[in-house]
Amino acid sequence: MFRYISRLIDDPDPVIIMPYGGYATNDKIHAQARVLEDEGLDEHSSDSISGNLFRSFKRFETDEKENVKVYVTWEGGQETLVSDNEGYIYLNKAHGMSLNHERTLWIPITYKLNKNGMELFSITHPVMKPSQTCEFGVISDMDETVLHTGLDSILKWKVLVNTLGKHSDKRLPLEGAQELYTLLHGGSTGYRENPFFYLSNSPWNLYDYLIAFLEKNNFPRGTLLLRDIGLENKKRTSFLEGNKFIKIKHILESYPKMNFILIGDAEDLDPQIYSEIAKLFPNRILSIYIRNVRNRSKTKNLTQYIKDTKHVEMLQVDNTEAILEHAKLKGFIID
Repeated sequence: MFRYISRLIDDPDPVIIMPYGGYATNDKIHAQARVLEDEGLDEHSSDSISGNLFRSFKRFETDEKENVKVYVTWEGGQETLVSDNEGYIYLNKAHGMSLNHERTLWIPITYKLNKNGMELFSITHPVMKPSQTCEFGVISDMDETVLHTGLDSILKWKVLVNTLGKHSDKRLPLEGAQELYTLLHGGSTGYRENPFFYLSNSPWNLYDYLIAFLEKNNFPRGTLLLRDIGLENKKRTSFLEGNKFIKIKHILESYPKMNFILIGDAEDLDPQIYSEIAKLFPNRILSIYIRNVRNRSKTKNLTQYIKDTKHVEMLQVDNTEAILEHAKLKGFIID
């Protein structure tokens, strides 16, 4: 829970820190948070259309606070960070802990705001350290892979309806996705605790909303990685400079001894991004699963693209059942 002690002097609204989780390796912690004026959001409040629209407006109407000192502590150390012009802070540091463990660890990271020796605000949020006995990691897209978003609708109108007008409790996962992901989390024995990294091109403003969706629908606990709208709006010439590719690349670089399964859909550039990752990290990608979408042209293009892809196993699937069958055949999940 947020713990208020005071307000920042000369500031009309309380200033808070929104932590976004992260992940840890044997040596380093990678975490991110944001310093914002408190908008008073409550994801568990009423489910009226007006209430949902109001919460959506509040999520995107953020007042970022730059040049704010944030004091970050964890069991192995501490760091003082300063928020950038969009309010973000990034922790990428050797953690100084000895982590010998068979189970997944969730390392508590505490973020504090202090002024004149007085603590103004404090919040603790964990980052994931994968199990030492995991068989592989899973990197999954969220939109139209885990969560129905409406990206494949005409003019994308359903995206607005679903994101702005629906409470996270009312959003629907793709059929069978929770069962598939739970089985992949358990691996070949049912208890491997294979780590999950959920990716979306949704902005960080939707972090609490998407976390609530994953928890409500009992998806495996994992790290959720979204995008910074400001950075993404900068001119780029290739998907190799985009949010998804950069984040996936960093994950594979962070865990050089871990292989991965990649799951996405044909609506966006998941096939091209995943294929390029497989080229960059030979023999590290066990399988790529790409869901078909309603757009027939994109489905046809995907079929040809997969035929031309020889360096990694990429499967085009219509439903979750097809992934389950293949995953059992490959020994990724318990039969």
